[in-house]
Amino acid sequence: MSDRAVPAPDWNDAERQLDLGLFDQVVHVDGSPSKASELVVELCPVSHARTLVTRWHSRLPKVQKGPWMHAFRAHWHGYTYGVALWHNPSARTLPQHWIELRRMAVAPDAPHCTASRMLGQMVRWFKQHRPECERLISYQDEEVHTGTIYAAANWERAYYSKARVRQRAGYARPGTSREYRTALNGAAPDIAGKWRWEMAL
Repeated sequence: MSDRAVPAPDWNDAERQLDLGLFDQVVHVDGSPSKASELVVELCPVSHARTLVTRWHSRLPKVQKGPWMHAFRAHWHGYTYGVALWHNPSARTLPQHWIELRRMAVAPDAPHCTASRMLGQMVRWFKQHRPECERLISYQDEEVHTGTIYAAANWERAYYSKARVRQRAGYARPGTSREYRTALNGAAPDIAGKWRWEMAL
């Protein structure tokens, strides 16, 4: 466990709390979470997850409004420390009943191991509520991450996609007149080498 102390929640930060209609009535507890296992991981509104991905994601802060299949948050007494967004696989060659973790973002003041805690708890939720999905996947951008969180949560490295330049602007998808979407977060994340991690349900 890290010796880094987690600062007390900033209860004036409304974006990190869900009950905005009750904002002035919520009991704001003293202290702070001392370890990731104290965080509750559960479903949340997509809008809440999107807002905090925009604030915290190191590589892909811009995210479309939808559609999203599932959104989760990790919180301590209602104060959010991590969020995640899931949808069907972005790669059309993969089985579309699998589910891909498209975004996960953790607050800079989150307890050590928050990301791995979230992965473990979300896997448990999918096993209980969506076992027909068969497999969970996620991609690790090797330019900015090492995959430690996946390894710690017992995911398996399954496939490596080497770095390559993708020229999308002005080009149509094969067999159609529809152009590729331009990358919301610029070219760098799109061309980076990536590891696909998997977890069987």
